[in-house]
Amino acid sequence: MNKVRKKVIREKAIIAVYQYLLTQVNNDEIDAFLLNDNTFKNNEEELKLCKERINSTIDHYDEYVNKIKPHLKKGWTIQRLSKMELAILLVAVDELQTENKSVVINEAVELTKKYCDDDSYKFINGILNNIG
Repeated sequence: MNKVRKKVIREKAIIAVYQYLLTQVNNDEIDAFLLNDNTFKNNEEELKLCKERINSTIDHYDEYVNKIKPHLKKGWTIQRLSKMELAILLVAVDELQTENKSVVINEAVELTKKYCDDDSYKFINGILNNIG
């Protein structure tokens, strides 16, 4: 059995959820994205885990949004978040169901620093610390 790279799975899941939020891509398009990327070319287990994370996040979208909403700044709505910030939050909330909270938050913060505005990581960190 190959080693599972959770960091890679998490990042690809966030990108796929981001695509879903932007264009409402379907499962076939998500599968094509994952297969064309070749990231999981030699590891079927990682591909399976990534698909499960994506599907779980999308399937529980309304539930996770309802967990996020109470922790937004006063007067803010989900629509005010960038799609990437929302994708990171959604995947992180999904991970909080099964993974270590501090690891999930740290990874979400790192991905926020990579993909979002400079100070967004503080916002993501605050919300995730209050959820869970």
